[in-house]
Amino acid sequence: MRSYYFVTAILSFLNLAVFIFRDNEKKTNYYIKILLIVVCVANLGYLALGVSSTLEEAVLAKKITYLGGCFLPPIIAVCMCSICNIKLKHWLRCLCIFFSAMVYVMVLTAGFSNFYYSSIRMGKVYDATALIVEHGPGYCFFYIILYGYMAVNIAITIIAFIKKQVTKKNLYLLIAMQCITIIAFLLGRAIDPTFEIMPAVYVVDGLILVIIQMQLSQYNLEDSIYVAMQQNNTTGYIVLDLNNKFIGCNEIAKECIPGLADCKVDTFISQEKELDFLCEWIKLFKDSEGSTFAKTLQYKASYYECVIKVLTTGKKNTGYIIELQDCTDRKKYLDLLSDYNAKLKQQVEQQIQHIYLIQQKTVLGMASMVENRDNNTGGHIKRTSDVVGILVETIKENHLLELSDEFCRDLIKAAPMHDLGKISIEDRILQKPGRFTDEEFEIMKTHAEKSAEIIERILRGVEEEYFVNVAVNVARYHHEKWNGMGYPKGLSGEHIPLEARIMAIADVYDALVSKRCYKEAMSFSKAYEIIIESMGSHFDPSLEPVFIMSRDKLESYYTNAEAGEC
Repeated sequence: MRSYYFVTAILSFLNLAVFIFRDNEKKTNYYIKILLIVVCVANLGYLALGVSSTLEEAVLAKKITYLGGCFLPPIIAVCMCSICNIKLKHWLRCLCIFFSAMVYVMVLTAGFSNFYYSSIRMGKVYDATALIVEHGPGYCFFYIILYGYMAVNIAITIIAFIKKQVTKKNLYLLIAMQCITIIAFLLGRAIDPTFEIMPAVYVVDGLILVIIQMQLSQYNLEDSIYVAMQQNNTTGYIVLDLNNKFIGCNEIAKECIPGLADCKVDTFISQEKELDFLCEWIKLFKDSEGSTFAKTLQYKASYYECVIKVLTTGKKNTGYIIELQDCTDRKKYLDLLSDYNAKLKQQVEQQIQHIYLIQQKTVLGMASMVENRDNNTGGHIKRTSDVVGILVETIKENHLLELSDEFCRDLIKAAPMHDLGKISIEDRILQKPGRFTDEEFEIMKTHAEKSAEIIERILRGVEEEYFVNVAVNVARYHHEKWNGMGYPKGLSGEHIPLEARIMAIADVYDALVSKRCYKEAMSFSKAYEIIIESMGSHFDPSLEPVFIMSRDKLESYYTNAEAGEC
């Protein structure tokens, strides 16, 4: 029997040691710690009773054991309320301890008064010392403690089961602890009243509470996010386990997401319609392979940035923590800044468009001045620009060539400038009503190079470099031919810039279908045949599909356009 008392005392201290060292870096349930300490003291009392050699020693040891009998029931009740998240009034806790203390005072009268024990004498249970007593009138108060707190603990368990504010694992452990305690106590009294079963019951109860504390390390919200919270009253926290079960949240989170107020611990959030989006967030977080995931949530007039992080206990991943950080001021500032930037962007775009229109009108004005001197090409500038636009549109719509939006825009913008060099050609040649002589034609051919030079002088340093290069290439090379027989450089094939190859088709097609002083307008079908026949000699053969697909648009355009007058 002495060995039994010795083993239970050692196991009691072992439970306390495990409890202390297992959670030495966490905020623990101090009711459990007090309970384990009282168990250690009570079991030491049983050990002292077992090895006592005098009646005085045995009575003193018995009084020590009663620390467990008197104070453990109220401590267990308060501890269960704490574990089950049931709020217990402070005065009620004090009343319970006061009543237990009054009973313990009665116990302390043993040996001096007949009120608690009417008689006491030493005896033996196996090899251990035991007290053989007859109970006095005060002993009934001890039974009030035992049976009263049994009823209270059962009531606490039922309330916890209904409210579902504690995990099922912990709830089942509490039920098991009560069943073991009640059954062991009743069987011990019924089978052998001289055998002290309670030291073993205390050890089992202590072990169960240590296991519960390990669960609380994960399921206690304050422990799980203790470092993150730091008494922050502007950030909401939601904690889920790895299976998306709800563990807990603080009041800020409940205000932001009303559905959390009715969510029970250990409930799968996928079962709550109002919280389905949390599952989607967790899925997106997992898909991001652990990188920080953020969403913005609006609740009433406030905005919260929702950040998901992995929750770890030690080195083990145990769940997820969703932080709801108040970002209302930042959101309002960013919205204000965004509105300002949008307005500023709109104003800049309007100014750019205004400048672009001025440039276009200036260029067209210069081109018109040239055209007014040329009796042979009335309306040529506008028409060729429109034809280039039709060709580019066909290319983009049918994905015939990989052209950037910038290239297309700049090509259409540069088209009216392709003949600016004619401003330097003498009137006797430029305004000649008939065909040019060979000498006159050689002079006329210089307009391409002069057009490029004028564009360089006017636009270089004012316009974007890319646009200037496109405009220069259009002006300088639009009379080059695929077979190398053009001018001014005699370039061939893909050595001719693409913008100049497209401009060449527009330039020649307009010359064919337009009326000139020295010829009538050619029919669309004839002009079409000439252009097609010239693919591979005059024109880039890769542009043949572009021209073919543009045929209807071109003929419709020229049908509706006014014919140029000499």
